[in-house]
Amino acid sequence: MSGNNSIVTITCPACKEQISPRGKALTRAMTCPKCHSYFRLFQHDSEKYSKFTETHKPALPIGAKGKIDGITYEVMGFTVKREKYSYKWREYFLFNPFHGSVYLSEYDGHWNLLKNYLGNPTNGSRDFTFEHEGETFRLYQKYTPRVLHAEGEFFQDEVYVSEDSAVAEYIAPPFSFVSQFTDSRHEWLKGRYINGAEIEAAFKIPKEVMPVRTGFGYTQPIIRAFTETNFYKVILAVVLLLVTIQIFFQNNATPERVFSKTYYKRDLTEQKMFSTESFLLEGGTKSMVIEIKAPIDNDWFYADFSLIEEATGTEHEFSKEIEYYHGVESGESWSEGGTKGEAFLSKIPEGRYHINIYPQFSFNSEYFDIQVYHNEPIYSNFFITLLILALYPIYYFVRKYYKEVQRWKDSDYSPYASEE
Repeated sequence: MSGNNSIVTITCPACKEQISPRGKALTRAMTCPKCHSYFRLFQHDSEKYSKFTETHKPALPIGAKGKIDGITYEVMGFTVKREKYSYKWREYFLFNPFHGSVYLSEYDGHWNLLKNYLGNPTNGSRDFTFEHEGETFRLYQKYTPRVLHAEGEFFQDEVYVSEDSAVAEYIAPPFSFVSQFTDSRHEWLKGRYINGAEIEAAFKIPKEVMPVRTGFGYTQPIIRAFTETNFYKVILAVVLLLVTIQIFFQNNATPERVFSKTYYKRDLTEQKMFSTESFLLEGGTKSMVIEIKAPIDNDWFYADFSLIEEATGTEHEFSKEIEYYHGVESGESWSEGGTKGEAFLSKIPEGRYHINIYPQFSFNSEYFDIQVYHNEPIYSNFFITLLILALYPIYYFVRKYYKEVQRWKDSDYSPYASEE
């Protein structure tokens, strides 16, 4: 080695190749670019080194530079790690001389950016969950990783630190916390999910070189454009806007009574029908309500109606049955039905109309009243729109449940364990 903390070149203990570390005095472990031996710098036994039985090619080449969150990082090192169930993932050690180091972790094409976090986000809690900055983080996995491959430079002995660590991962997608505990120290990393397309663009990597994304990432957000909290806010805002619009139209839709009359059973002709006088509907296409009242008592009244536009002969047919019964049973009073009924007709064009009424009187009923109101507030459009609006949240929550089951399928601490 030349120098101590001002390294210019070092000698590989395996092949004696002269190497100039890019990290200079910060580099504590590295692999030889010639013989691929891994060794620590500044160790007492300068002949100690190791070689990995597996070889892997990084998607981000050592020395490549890319801008993430406005900061340009250089790829210093690359490792392939495995946990107890043989799940392998890849980690890239990135460095910026002014902003420090970060890690890029990739598994099945899903990426997470991890940075050192000062302090303990759990506030000493030993539970499987903890709250941090309004998010609930849940334990996802515990393991001790094994390094299968390494190349490049590292600012710590990556093999020793990894294989001597008890690691615990907590997630609150798209965020995560990683706890690394050894006999000598306990450190935390805070991560967030990052889209592979962003990594591809930042480091100018050909699309065919990037790992293909498969499955659902364990920190992958279900909504990418914004957070779930903002999603709820948008839905609430749309509902409030819809209610405001309905109230506006309701307040400006003043019902106008255009016809009113009482008809008696004794006045029925042989045709067994009544025909109302003509009435005029003005102001364009609007809704209308026909209100029927029959003073019945433990009785019924029924009628068929035909609203006829006199200029064209267009008919709108409907029927209405009114029943009202009451009594006392086992000392308790009861009642059913009422003496009034309504028929709502939407989108009735303006024009001159009359109504043909075909009543069926019971033995005791003698007469009924009819009143016609024009420009009634339309509630059906409001509820139809509200139903349509509700379809997306329903779809979202069904999809969310399915995705959450996928997310937790590889975890020993899945809240959906009994359903998988």
